[in-house]
Amino acid sequence: MNMRLEVKKTIGIGIFALVLFALAQLFHVTLNKLYSHNVFFLFYPIVGFACASICFSIFYQSWSVLLEELSWQRFFIAPTFLVSGLLYLIHVVSVSFASLTDYALSPDVSLWLLFVNRAFTAVMLLLICFLPFRKTKFGYKTVALWVGIGFALLILGVIKVYGAELPDLRMGYESGSLGLILNLAVMFLFVSSFVYGVWKHRELLLAEYGMLLISRGTGLCVVSQLFYMCSGQLSDVNHLIGLLINAAGYYDLLNGLVRLMVLIPYHEKQAAESEFNYIAYTDDITGLPNRRRLSQRLDKLLRNSLKPDESVALLVLNIDRFKTINDSLGHTAGNYLLYAVGERLGHFSHEGEEVFSMGGDEFAFLLTGYENSDAMGTRIDDLVKLFDQPFDINGESYHVMASVGIAVYPLDASQSDQLIHHADTAVHSAKEQGVNFQRYVSVMQMRAHERLQLENDLRRALENEEFSLVYQPRIHLQSGELTSLEAMVRWNHPHRGMVMPGEFISVAEESGLIVPLGEWVLREACLQNKRWQEAGYQPIPISVNLSMRQFQQKKLVDVIQGILTCTELEPRYLELEITESMTFDKDLAFEQLRNIKAIGVAISIDDFGTGYSSLHYLKNLPIDRLKIDRSFVNEVLVDSKNAAIVSTIASMAHHLKLKVTAEGVENEEQLHFLQAQECHEGQGYYFSRPIPAEAFEKLFLREPMNWLAQDSM
Repeated sequence: MNMRLEVKKTIGIGIFALVLFALAQLFHVTLNKLYSHNVFFLFYPIVGFACASICFSIFYQSWSVLLEELSWQRFFIAPTFLVSGLLYLIHVVSVSFASLTDYALSPDVSLWLLFVNRAFTAVMLLLICFLPFRKTKFGYKTVALWVGIGFALLILGVIKVYGAELPDLRMGYESGSLGLILNLAVMFLFVSSFVYGVWKHRELLLAEYGMLLISRGTGLCVVSQLFYMCSGQLSDVNHLIGLLINAAGYYDLLNGLVRLMVLIPYHEKQAAESEFNYIAYTDDITGLPNRRRLSQRLDKLLRNSLKPDESVALLVLNIDRFKTINDSLGHTAGNYLLYAVGERLGHFSHEGEEVFSMGGDEFAFLLTGYENSDAMGTRIDDLVKLFDQPFDINGESYHVMASVGIAVYPLDASQSDQLIHHADTAVHSAKEQGVNFQRYVSVMQMRAHERLQLENDLRRALENEEFSLVYQPRIHLQSGELTSLEAMVRWNHPHRGMVMPGEFISVAEESGLIVPLGEWVLREACLQNKRWQEAGYQPIPISVNLSMRQFQQKKLVDVIQGILTCTELEPRYLELEITESMTFDKDLAFEQLRNIKAIGVAISIDDFGTGYSSLHYLKNLPIDRLKIDRSFVNEVLVDSKNAAIVSTIASMAHHLKLKVTAEGVENEEQLHFLQAQECHEGQGYYFSRPIPAEAFEKLFLREPMNWLAQDSM
């Protein structure tokens, strides 16, 4: 809608009405000669009923539509136009159909009835302009309705009883007559309503067509009052034209009020509901339909749309190592990766296939219309290959893999929620087993239950102190002396016995229990090392692993400092091990490592060579040691590539002035190879398995010796 054009139209209507008034007064005598009582009684009822109908329409629209939007303006507009409509209706019936009714009014009394009607409307419009824009209680509606009806009856009663005593309102007599004064007062009220309404809504008036219509209608009421003031009698042509313009003004008021009080709130409500539905059924990161929408889609699909032999396959995709990417590169990069995965899946989908976001790093891919299982299997293979191409994140390419869980209706589930649950179970099984995709089988449900039980047992284990530490020595590969040791956690489960870290650390990471568990390990290791020092043994550093969640804690340094203070262990006798993946977020890693180094604690990178460390950043990292992962050491004698990797890491560490520790040393041949590469320390079963504190003290602390000359333990 062109508001500028509508404003011009409004101005034109106003000018036309004023020109019509001027011409009517200029040719008043001629018009009255052409104008007959028959014309009056023909058109007057039509125009009068039109005014009454418009008033009743305003009442209905203000009173009955969208009650939740009932404001003070609507609350007063409704009874105002109800009273006005009743008075118009009674007036027209009494004047035009006097022979058919027992209720007839004289022309003078009829003028008073219309005057009171106009005065009441003008007062109420001015009052409505002053009202605040806020909602009111629905309970007041009935009271206001009956007050309006009672007020209309009171006006009729007073005019009927005292009609003969009322003064003449016609303008044709004295210039200072009561009629002139009263009509000028009504004119003042209408003009005030028009001016104040335009001023109050001047900002809205420029942009909202409804306010323009209301202002136009109020302006036409002002012009109609001019005609009423110049009418000599009820059947005067001025009176008929005034009533006609009054009807046009009320019609504009009706349209404007309907737009402001009904159409705009209705559209706003629709927009709010649409936005709510979008938020409720759409993932805010990827823009894909969410899990709730998937459930609805499956319900409808399984209930109505399937052919007898047709199956539905639901694939749930989980991005591998997404937590590492998200934690290392930051949430913004993680969200971008989710968006990119969703976009790639969307482009991959064909007709009859749909993509959904399951929240977090999970997606769902719905396959329908496949009656041939081979064709469906080929499509699933293509979906897995979709992740062969890397994703560009912050200008660098990252290869991202996804694990896929598959559940098929009706073979694996009979209901939509069951299908989703089974596909979700299958994807977690695929991740645990390290395969690309896995079809749901019932035994997976048992594993999922066991995992949940394991998490509950972990919480209980922390409270019941079921954990213990074992210690593994590090031996200097040239001198054979004990140089340091590593503390490792074990779980003494009351029913399952000794549980190794590989069985519960991943569950602790996912549940967040790794943070309190890691703090307990750090505290217990420092306490044990301090006990050995107090027992008179040679002080040596003890190494403890940090988890990703621990490393990302803002108060990590305060926690470490607090534990060292509590245990009275000097910082130089503590070493913390991190993984390469913890250094993805370079800014966070550098700041955290510098703060740790500042308190005198040593730092090593564990499992080096298995992550994605940038050599450019490695040279600047404030670290003391590289630990070569056991996967390389185990095969140095049978795989020349692994031998080359170990040799390269050792050489690089020497040039960077870092210590090198080789993990997984299990035989003498590996030892000789590592000695040739000038690795500083070795750690592995060749020297000792991880053992409890008492055994470690007995074997390694009481009688220091050259462990290179000992048999493997």
